[in-house]
Amino acid sequence: MTRGRDIAWAPEAALALKGVPVLVRPLARRKVEERVRGEGRAQVNLADFSAAEARFRAVMGGRSEKELAHLLPAANRPGASLVVLESCRAKLSGCPNLLLDTDPWREALEGWLEENQVSERLRAKVDGDQVLFHHKLRLSLAGCPNGCSRPQIADLALVGTVSPAFDPDDCTACGACAAACPDGAIAVSEAVIWDPASCLGCRECSQACPTGAVSLGPVRARVLMGGKLGRHPHLAREVATVDSPAQAVALMGRAMDDYIENAPQGERFAAWWASQHKEGE
Repeated sequence: MTRGRDIAWAPEAALALKGVPVLVRPLARRKVEERVRGEGRAQVNLADFSAAEARFRAVMGGRSEKELAHLLPAANRPGASLVVLESCRAKLSGCPNLLLDTDPWREALEGWLEENQVSERLRAKVDGDQVLFHHKLRLSLAGCPNGCSRPQIADLALVGTVSPAFDPDDCTACGACAAACPDGAIAVSEAVIWDPASCLGCRECSQACPTGAVSLGPVRARVLMGGKLGRHPHLAREVATVDSPAQAVALMGRAMDDYIENAPQGERFAAWWASQHKEGE
């Protein structure tokens, strides 16, 4: 028998455990043993490990080892990562909805984070000897308004967007654009009425128009701030629309500097930002 603390591991279970990535192997061992111990048993068998592995894969959703590293606790010491940056995988998957090429925007954000030592400055605001996932600043890049990278619950986010323009000379007021708009931002009577406040900036209207009367402006990025889950969830709110990565970095940099300098010790960015920017103010 192979022993794991006071719990024995059957040989086939111990062999299966060796197939778990080294980064998460201690966590996997501990979780399996806790479950077996809770059931009043003293040995982990292969069925125990297989069941735990299935649960783990479902929760992790295909994340890479690098992504898993962000989820695991780490010692609160210099070099500990306090930032998670997630991009949509539209380019990799060939997503037809892609508007914004996230690569240059990601490079700009990574450069800002490194040059301004954002992670290390955030670490100084963490109480205790461990950095947990909820301590970390979460950034999201979404190539289109569908937001597969979950910008709505990120501390800071960028979402690709475009603005439509309607040519009255070519428009036949057929209503195809209004029917296709997923945001209810278009109405048609004798002419097209577009509500920019409701429009999230996809390209459904232009693709639906049979006469080519809808053209799209340049791709820009909506800047969102203050999203989080937890006990008091809060969806990120749009604060600006920017034309370049440099503009986005400048805006986020000011918000982060303000947070680091003025937020109470231990308060997360999203909670602090929401308290400073209440709805309607």
